Amino acid sequence: MRYFIFIVALCFALSASAQNVEQMKRGLINAVEQEGSVVVIEGEGVRDAVSAVEAQRRSKEISGFRIVIFSDNGQYAGDNADAVLQEFKSLYPRINAYMVYESPYFKVSVGDCLSMEEAQILMAKILGNYPKAFPRRESIQLEALTAPLTPIVEPVDSLALPIVVVE
Repeated sequence: MRYFIFIVALCFALSASAQNVEQMKRGLINAVEQEGSVVVIEGEGVRDAVSAVEAQRRSKEISGFRIVIFSDNGQYAGDNADAVLQEFKSLYPRINAYMVYESPYFKVSVGDCLSMEEAQILMAKILGNYPKAFPRRESIQLEALTAPLTPIVEPVDSLALPIVVVE
């Protein structure tokens, strides 16, 4: 019994970098709720340490590629960029899209691609709606790559299991 609790606690401790302290406490309590009780004693500085690790993880950037679908410096460029951004999000809700201002241009870029080949595949997918799209090297937040995707489930028929389609 004690070994089971120790193993559960170890598993939760190893996943602590992806959770905050409160989530970890709740997870420990829920995991052994039927077997007994858990008392969590939090040492000094635990919250600060976890916050520091989470902040460091969020700030990691890597070099990658995005597809630029809009770039303009006209009088209404900001409004036009926002409209393009909203349109893209409605057409491709599972692909990240970003609007930036790089003086004097407003730009909308999409995707979080690690390689030029991945960017070209994405560009081929959206080229029908954005014929002037082109790939560009950009810094990508590591967290954007590690965020879980919500699968799109399409049932085949009532007797078969659903097929998960990942774009």
